[in-house]
Amino acid sequence: MVILFSSLTLTSYSIFGAVKDEAKIRQIVQGVLKEKDHKIEQLELRIRQLEQESQNKVVLEKKSEFDKNLAINAPIKDGKPDLATDTSEASKPAEKSADKSENVILSAIEEVKKEAEEKGLEIRGFFDVNAKTSNSTDQTFSIGSVELDLDYSVNDRIGMSTALIMCGNSPNALTSAMPAIYCGNSGPGALSGGTMAGFSAALIDYHIFGGKEPPRGRLFDQHEMHIQGGRFDVPFGLDYQYFANKDRVNISMPLTTTRLQLGGYNADGVRTYGGFGPIHYTAYWTDAIYPVPANDGDAVGGRLGFDLDGLHDGLHDENTDSAEIGFSHITEFDKRQNARNSVYGTDLSLKYDIFRWESEYMYVQSHQADETSFVGVGSLNDLSSYNSLFQSRHQQGYQSTLVANLEQFVKLPILGFARFSRWEPSQKMRTDEGGNSYKINGLSMLTFGFNYKMGEHLTFKLEYNDSLNTSVKERYFDKRLGMGQVIVSF
Repeated sequence: MVILFSSLTLTSYSIFGAVKDEAKIRQIVQGVLKEKDHKIEQLELRIRQLEQESQNKVVLEKKSEFDKNLAINAPIKDGKPDLATDTSEASKPAEKSADKSENVILSAIEEVKKEAEEKGLEIRGFFDVNAKTSNSTDQTFSIGSVELDLDYSVNDRIGMSTALIMCGNSPNALTSAMPAIYCGNSGPGALSGGTMAGFSAALIDYHIFGGKEPPRGRLFDQHEMHIQGGRFDVPFGLDYQYFANKDRVNISMPLTTTRLQLGGYNADGVRTYGGFGPIHYTAYWTDAIYPVPANDGDAVGGRLGFDLDGLHDGLHDENTDSAEIGFSHITEFDKRQNARNSVYGTDLSLKYDIFRWESEYMYVQSHQADETSFVGVGSLNDLSSYNSLFQSRHQQGYQSTLVANLEQFVKLPILGFARFSRWEPSQKMRTDEGGNSYKINGLSMLTFGFNYKMGEHLTFKLEYNDSLNTSVKERYFDKRLGMGQVIVSF
């Protein structure tokens, strides 16, 4: 009995001790778990802090880089970057859309040109749109000229080129009007009266050395020697290189071209030209240069030029100061080989720093007279025939043009220009297209404006002309005229 009681007692104590120990163990385990959970929470909090710090660092680095780029690309104001102006791409959705459309068109044009060039054919061209203040044509807007130039290389020595030009004739001018009227009061040279479309150049070129040249524009761009036959702009003086509107800094032609050259010398014939160091030359034999009375006869002439600083064609290097002088002469003969007209000219070009100055003088002497059918000198008016250019008289004219590159001041590719031109005829009377006689006087013209090259393919020009209280009673003469022109080239 005693033994049994003792056993029960020991068993009770064992059970009670086991229960007590389990509770203690459970308490200890719970404490450990709580401490573990606390440490895990602290660790997670620290991880979140580190992640936030890392994100903030990345944001700050990106912001610093953005601010740096913004300062580089921002416009300068008072010597410091103007960060108030938003120049980001996101701020210019309309511009991006316009650029995209332009790129599509230009890409298509370039693809066509590339395919043609692979076959030896180069394609270039342009067209222009003009706007004018109140003027004698009663038109505000007009299509000027559309020109397409093609240049094909047969081999390393022989090439062929042509320039097809068409004028819009927006004012529906009379067929006897000069070409500048058909072309929105701006160029082009080398289209005779009554012509709205034609080939201003179509020639075969053989170059003994040197490379090929475009059908129109300046010659003497390299050491070269060419022999050509066909139709071309006659290289007399300086203005021939600007007969194409895209090549002219301003919009209108000077009086030396409109009055003495009847819009620009252009003829069929043969010519040779070349350059050797500081000396360059051209010589030509063509049909008559004046339509008197029907282009009968022929003409011979040429130009001799010298680069006074010894740098060949320095005028077309924007970073080189240079000086060039040239002398030109043409003698025109009638069909009996009697001298009809003699034309003399001299020109001077200077390039210094941001300035370019071009000046030329022309003198035309007539050797024949026709008292019964005198019309007088051609000009921007209506002429039905040219039976005699002068009545045994002479005429002279000159023009001087100053061009300034303003890019370093306005941070845009803008040229400013000013020109003065003068025409002085010796005769006092002339007749219009209806046979009515009227007095003529000398004319002056002051021209100034701006040329803004908006891109590789787009140029915008503004120009104002004032005749300085001189005038003639002609149908398409304007004493004062403001013009704007947009030229698209390809």
